[in-house]
Amino acid sequence: MTKAAKQAHRRLAYFIGLFLVVHFSAHIAAPFGLTAQDTAMQAGRALYQLWVFEGLLVMALVVQIALGVALLRGIGRRKRKDIWHKIQFISAAYMAMFIVLHTSAALTTRLYVGLDTNFYWAAATVILSPLKYGFAPYYLLAVTALFSHVVAALHFRAPRRWHGPALAFGPIVGVIVVMAYAGAFYDITLPQPYIDNLAAFPGR
Repeated sequence: MTKAAKQAHRRLAYFIGLFLVVHFSAHIAAPFGLTAQDTAMQAGRALYQLWVFEGLLVMALVVQIALGVALLRGIGRRKRKDIWHKIQFISAAYMAMFIVLHTSAALTTRLYVGLDTNFYWAAATVILSPLKYGFAPYYLLAVTALFSHVVAALHFRAPRRWHGPALAFGPIVGVIVVMAYAGAFYDITLPQPYIDNLAAFPGR
């Protein structure tokens, strides 16, 4: 079961990875301005918001999380774990939690609330108080977990000396991206619908 789960997990990772590269390009573009972020986001949406692709993506994420839970149990049962097993375990557990929460929130906002999940949707959570004190680390840890999980996977396939230092890349990128959405590089004026959308959030 573990070997089959690993193979299926790896194959699904290629498909999900394609989405992540396209989707994450918008976040990487955010520090360069609203226009750059929107251009990258719209280019990506032309692909991943096609109903066929989006349906396959949601199913792939569900299956990937289920496979990941099975693999996490295998890691948990190991008597001897090095630092890379721990990195893989913690990053996978956080990503599973983040994917469930973030995907459900995005789909609910877009399909039921009728609000576009664009730059302002994410920015509102890291600009408005007190939400920013929870969402800023929430997003930072998500980016860190993603990069850490990829590096750990590469390490288990073929260990390299640069894998350790490469772990710093995740939090560095995460900080820059969160700062961009928080308005550290340019002024951001939140449209009222995005402020109203979070009005019922605890603490608001």
